[in-house]
Amino acid sequence: MVQQLTIDAMRPSDWSAVRSIYRDGLATGLAAFMLTPPIWKDWDADHLKVGRQVARRSVDILGWSALAPVADT
Repeated sequence: MVQQLTIDAMRPSDWSAVRSIYRDGLATGLAAFMLTPPIWKDWDADHLKVGRQVARRSVDILGWSALAPVADT
């Protein structure tokens, strides 16, 4: 039986899994200019409260996305 993938709102309790995926992306050297993912408090402050999503399969988080403000230049 194939387990269904669900796109769901990210919850603060998801941060551990999201941060782990974030860390794996940063380890490639292609994802961002930082070396380690931020702590929850800093990440939360830098992202909009809307548009935070996770992809779930059962209890596992397979991916995530979030919106962040960008300077209007």
